[in-house]
Amino acid sequence: MNRTGESKLSLRVLSLLLSLLMLLPLAACTQKTGEATTAELTTAIETAAETTAAETTEASPKYEIRLNAPASTAIHTELQKTFLSSADPHAFADLLGPAYAARSVNYDTAPGTLELGRPDPITLTWTVPAEAEGHVSAYTVRLWTKDDRSDAKEIAVASDKTEYAFYNAFIRTTYLWTVTLLDDEGESTTSDVAVFQTETQAPRNLYVDGITNVRDLGGWTTIDGGKVRQGLLYRGARLNENYSDEILITDEGIRTLRDELGIKTEIDLRQTQAENGKDESGEITVSPLGKSVTYLPRPMYFGDALITNAKNKQRVKEIFAVLADESNYPIYFHCSIGTDRTGLIAWLVNGLCGVAEKNLWRDYLFSNFGTIGGTRTREKNEGVYVNQIKAKTGVNLAEKTYNFLKDYFGVPEADLQAVIRIMKEAPNAQ
Repeated sequence: MNRTGESKLSLRVLSLLLSLLMLLPLAACTQKTGEATTAELTTAIETAAETTAAETTEASPKYEIRLNAPASTAIHTELQKTFLSSADPHAFADLLGPAYAARSVNYDTAPGTLELGRPDPITLTWTVPAEAEGHVSAYTVRLWTKDDRSDAKEIAVASDKTEYAFYNAFIRTTYLWTVTLLDDEGESTTSDVAVFQTETQAPRNLYVDGITNVRDLGGWTTIDGGKVRQGLLYRGARLNENYSDEILITDEGIRTLRDELGIKTEIDLRQTQAENGKDESGEITVSPLGKSVTYLPRPMYFGDALITNAKNKQRVKEIFAVLADESNYPIYFHCSIGTDRTGLIAWLVNGLCGVAEKNLWRDYLFSNFGTIGGTRTREKNEGVYVNQIKAKTGVNLAEKTYNFLKDYFGVPEADLQAVIRIMKEAPNAQ
């Protein structure tokens, strides 16, 4: 390598190390917020530096691509942040009222008609030198979280764009990324590796085109200091219209659920013979996501008899049998709009894993930010099942939920233990 090439290589590695070391003060303060620790971020820095050195060839890069630090690594909108940080999440209407009014909609008369539940993207941007302008054929953005890049995703970006809106990031996660430029002569140049961390606040709400009220059950901290694992169990609204085989989710939404999130199983909680003898599910037998996804109808009736209905009691037992089988994951489960029947299952799973009651309410009430055609409040749920769970024996809500599932619904303890093992990350897990 000539001296010019050696100089450029040294400057690239030095630049990377300096930019990454600037994140160490952030890592030190994240010890108090629950984000990645200093040791974890240092590991990411070392990995990025090693990757850059390993990937740099003797030939100096044709172009210098500079990756910019994201302006924000939060997935929640300002409205969502205010709700999630509120001491009283039950006062959601006080937030949604003005938000609706700003869009010339009266929340009191038309609640659940505006889509305010989707996340913000993390916008990744990069800069290329002037001599590259007019010669770019395409860009490729690569993102990963694991050292071996086994979870790497590649995104093609048009030649006239130098940014990518990254939706549906995991929370509390360190991401590494690069950008590769392909020029009009067929030569490619890859940037150094850059690092960013996402916010810690659950829920991990998702943007799935064509449907509403979608979020990951994972990401919540448990009362013993553990975490509910992300990327395994997702809740949301129906994928096809009620009483019809009309597909609501778009092709892009299908790509998100099936290909990006890797959904293997769809659990449909909509009831049979609900209206004029017709199936609420539209009598579909194959998931709208395609034949590669296992479609499991587990019809439940809803209303005040949500847990007292004999068929529903059997269904809850059957659903937990599905959740106890690790080969079924990742799973997407839903009813019609993803609030009542879906909300019950979500409450039972996260309650079983040890999520605090205040956060169970935050997750449940977050549905009001979607297009659910109405409101969901605390009062109804308390009488339908929350108070019954809290009345069970146990030193905390997790134990009470365990005993309620075992004694009332008849869920075998082996299934309960399996769900906890699959869904919960222990407090000492790295």
